[in-house]
Amino acid sequence: MDTRVFLIGGAPGAGKSTLGTALAARLGIGSLTIDDLVTAVQAVTTPETHPGLHLMWKTSHLDYFTHSSTDKLKADAVRQHEATWPFIERVIRKHALEGAPIVIDGWHLWPGRVSQLQLENVWAGWIIVAPSVLEGRERKNVEWLQGSSDPERMFGNFMSRSLWFNSLMEEQANELQMNILSQHGKTSVDELCEMILENQVG
Repeated sequence: MDTRVFLIGGAPGAGKSTLGTALAARLGIGSLTIDDLVTAVQAVTTPETHPGLHLMWKTSHLDYFTHSSTDKLKADAVRQHEATWPFIERVIRKHALEGAPIVIDGWHLWPGRVSQLQLENVWAGWIIVAPSVLEGRERKNVEWLQGSSDPERMFGNFMSRSLWFNSLMEEQANELQMNILSQHGKTSVDELCEMILENQVG
């Protein structure tokens, strides 16, 4: 069966959306970034009905990443991803079962959950980035730090969560023998697209 749905996971800053957009353009199909889907669902839910989707509703992202402990950031990530999975799964299944091709990217995709879908026409892979490369990318993204009372602390907290997640996804994908797209800083987007197309199921 030909692949109809491509899933691209990985830590924040891994390049998921860039790759997803490029792959969709190459294939001539649509693409969806899960962050946009989460934003839409947040608009029709509340912190009372769906607390896992509104973790920062009382604070700004600056205060959240500056003053939250790394353990809290990790726990909140798990909580949010658990809350988002039901509607993400529904979208994946809809496109897979209806034969509507799409590329979906987001750090909400976990190997264990995706493997349980058991859909033959879904290809999934995780971009695993060398830690130094991931940190270097975020160092260049200085705008989101502006306004923090302690930019270095904010950066450190954010990176600790990202590096934890990067390692976790690599570990889980390896355990489940799922696809890993290794990025050591020298692999181009076009090369990553080729890796996916050469290794897709179908």
